Amino acid sequence: MRGYLRAKGYVIAARFEGDISWAEQLLLVRPNAVDVLRETAWVIVCSGFRALVARKMWPGLTEAYHQWDPTKVDRWCVERARRTLGHRGKLKAIVKVAETIRTEGHERIVADAAHPERLQRLPWVGPITCYHLAKLLGQDVVKPDIHLQRAAKAAAVASPLELATRVKRATGDPLTVIDSVLWRYGEQRRLQGWPSWEELLGVQPRTAALGA
Repeated sequence: MRGYLRAKGYVIAARFEGDISWAEQLLLVRPNAVDVLRETAWVIVCSGFRALVARKMWPGLTEAYHQWDPTKVDRWCVERARRTLGHRGKLKAIVKVAETIRTEGHERIVADAAHPERLQRLPWVGPITCYHLAKLLGQDVVKPDIHLQRAAKAAAVASPLELATRVKRATGDPLTVIDSVLWRYGEQRRLQGWPSWEELLGVQPRTAALGA
């Protein structure tokens, strides 16, 4: 708990407090069809990219895909979107998601988010990114990406979910907030010169962490 609170303090001091308020608001999300396509497209585009890179492409993709209205998205969107992103596989996947929303209804995908693994039926959504999408669709989950995996290993627990669940019990913070804090800490740690995961979480003494 102390390590997590230290991480949260570092994140807030570095002016990333917006991450925390955004994560808190996610639990109030009631996605409509546009929300579902937009958030799924974001997860698809971010796969293999840094979020900063995806953000630079986002305005062009938003225009190409008709502001993420699934009733307007068709195969011609791919050609427009290629001016912004050259990955045809991802661009076609977004069209496929729009087709799924039209045929099944967005409510089906929102319901699947309560069981994140089910979201892997969508193209370009995998065993880690399904949790990212579930979080964006209003579920209180953690995404077991590389930063959370490193934190869990340093804390000597079995998984990011176990780590986040223990922190939630101790602090009352939602899993979405814990996920965002630990992700941002990991993403910024080297850039900001923050302590290693081992030092932060108190599993190894400072000398051992520096000698690793």
